[in-house]
Amino acid sequence: MADANVLMLAKRLGEMAALLELDGANSFKVAAHEKGSRAVAEFEGDLRALAAEGRLTEIDGVGKGLAEKIDEYLRTGAIAELDELRLRVPATLVELSKINGFGPKKIRSVWQELGVTTLDGLEEAAKDGRLAELRGFGKKTVENLLLSIAQLRANHGRVRLDRAWAAANPVLRYLRGLKAVSRAEVAGSLRRWRETVKDLDFVAETEDPAAVMLAFVNYPDRQRVLGHGEAKSSIVLESGLQADLRCVPPAQFPYALHHFTGSKEHNTAMRRLAKDRGLRMNEYGLHPEDGSAPLPAADEAAVFAHLGLRFVPPELREDRGEIEHAAAADFPRLLERGDVRGMLHMHTNWSDGAPKLEDYATWARAAGVEWMGITDHSQTAFYAGGLKPDRVAAQHAEIDRINGEGRGVRLLKGIESDILADGRLDYDEETLARFDFIVGSIHQHFQLSPEEQTARLVAAAANPFLTVVGHMTGRLLLKRDGIKCDEREVIRACAREGVAIEINGDPHRLELDWTLVKFALDEGVWIAVTADAHTVAGLENVNFAIAQGRKGWLTRERCLNCLSAEGFLSFARARRAARAGA
Repeated sequence: MADANVLMLAKRLGEMAALLELDGANSFKVAAHEKGSRAVAEFEGDLRALAAEGRLTEIDGVGKGLAEKIDEYLRTGAIAELDELRLRVPATLVELSKINGFGPKKIRSVWQELGVTTLDGLEEAAKDGRLAELRGFGKKTVENLLLSIAQLRANHGRVRLDRAWAAANPVLRYLRGLKAVSRAEVAGSLRRWRETVKDLDFVAETEDPAAVMLAFVNYPDRQRVLGHGEAKSSIVLESGLQADLRCVPPAQFPYALHHFTGSKEHNTAMRRLAKDRGLRMNEYGLHPEDGSAPLPAADEAAVFAHLGLRFVPPELREDRGEIEHAAAADFPRLLERGDVRGMLHMHTNWSDGAPKLEDYATWARAAGVEWMGITDHSQTAFYAGGLKPDRVAAQHAEIDRINGEGRGVRLLKGIESDILADGRLDYDEETLARFDFIVGSIHQHFQLSPEEQTARLVAAAANPFLTVVGHMTGRLLLKRDGIKCDEREVIRACAREGVAIEINGDPHRLELDWTLVKFALDEGVWIAVTADAHTVAGLENVNFAIAQGRKGWLTRERCLNCLSAEGFLSFARARRAARAGA
């Protein structure tokens, strides 16, 4: 079964989950389809062979009912129940579910009572007063809804990194599988790991561009063709993302890849440097001003070398000092996945996560990770199953049991403590002292003024039990702005107090924002790259955190995850001891 078809099946199951929820199905059925969608997307075996043998239920997350739907899709290319849902539930309602704070119950209410099914219709109903007359829609709710609609419109067409990579990777594999393609890479803002992406860019090396372009415009997972040429073609994928492909001969490939990776500002600075060296630079090559042949380059490293520069990783190409550093001898070795010895920020079935403690330990051993910092929610987050003190004690006993089994992985006793409105951490001091470390995050009281939010975080940084500030502003990319605060002042407070700051790898969050990471490092702050995982697969979110760290010049020397378990615990203990003696 082709990768594109597997992706399509996963998408269909995800669509079913969304439509079932809007149709009022029970939460267990909705969750089963969401889990099944993830399971199919992550499955690496032969799905069709497994179905033929009647073994689909062996996939974790696929029960009997879901297995029947998967088998039906594999045989017929459709799912009858999904077709029925599409007839019953207007497709435009799914778009409404993207509005921050506008859940399925409210969507069903405006649909069934007002006949509203579109974004424009919802906005009109909010403005003309009809919405405020519905139960559950007060004046403040309607005002916030209008703000959320405006934000959704402003972000129209952009997607998160996880969705962009999920769409791009099958296309890249498809291109690399073509006989006429000798090299192919993702380019554009996705290759630079920007937080959100508007479209996908690919560059392919080939001597037969016509054949490659014909295959590209016939890519199985495409909605329509926007353009078909020999140098460039564009299609719209089923995901709704536009994908552009540029084909170049071997001699031009390194230059084209560099050029179409960007950023525009980086390319401008590179062209300026080339001009200073008597060269003209474009996507086709480096051309001497005397008209002689372009300088040959086997890869991007050779392109930079021609200009007297060390190789600049794609993540750094934002014209924020990378060219000046690449010309000097102190160009750093950025953090890599292989440097990570421990993982932080993960939720288990003790709060709102799916995995058991043992599941994370098993993954860690297989992945070569030495320690795992468990951080379920604290008691104030009751909506997420936050742990009361007695459950904290019970979980710690369970962690002790697992650590005593000699699994080769050490589980550390942490918590994601809510930072309360006045800057205090959740729990009393006696309970806080039980933890090996504490990640402090904001989940409530978003309405406070910037001055109050800044004071709140500065006060939290002064708490001797706090080890790491989690997702500093609480933003949700493309859905919700974070709190307004003086982030640099908070970073300075963390530096004074010896508190680390998290780069949260959940693709909804991706903060500390990469534009502030270098400032934090320059201030002397340690950085933690975290997964904020709620599933075992979610542990791979650490890759997004690492990429954002690399964009901010993070090295292993200032990353908490690169310490041993004892090194990390010493960091947490030393801070408590220093503050206790202050």
